[in-house]
Amino acid sequence: QAMSGESEGNNVSAGMQGSSQGGPSDSQSIDDSLEKLRMELANEIQQGLAEVEREGDKIIVRLAEQGSFRSGYADLQPGFLPLLNKVGDAVSTTNGQVTVETHTDNVPIAFSERFQSNWDLSAARSAAVADYLLGNTELQQGRVTVVGYADSKPIATNDTREGRSKNRRIEVIVDGS
Repeated sequence: QAMSGESEGNNVSAGMQGSSQGGPSDSQSIDDSLEKLRMELANEIQQGLAEVEREGDKIIVRLAEQGSFRSGYADLQPGFLPLLNKVGDAVSTTNGQVTVETHTDNVPIAFSERFQSNWDLSAARSAAVADYLLGNTELQQGRVTVVGYADSKPIATNDTREGRSKNRRIEVIVDGS
């Protein structure tokens, strides 16, 4: 049943794109937002803490997992908060819906009374990031959605330590459609 709801959501999105009145100006607006985010996060990008890229009508701010959460926990680490502040402030100046996604590697979490799986963990981490952004930046509540993907959308192999590290990430996505 989740699959059919997902499919319906994609159809609605595709229908909305097809009926968009703006055409190239919408694309230009997304490009402008992309460049603005890259400028505002230039230091973080240079330090390898963040990546900013465009995929279709979406801008993805991808944050390295290092220092964000302790393994198996959903509490943000204090040293990670300045980066989140910078990202939240930058994203709040854009238009469009914002989705906070967190991803894990495929290593099952150790026994935990709070989290039974990486699904639970990634959902709680997304909520923690969104709560922090909403409470500490100008980002407005009505714009934000949270999603936990566990290990279902890897961007690298889970067969190596380096690959698993890349898969453990936070993505803040601005939908410009």
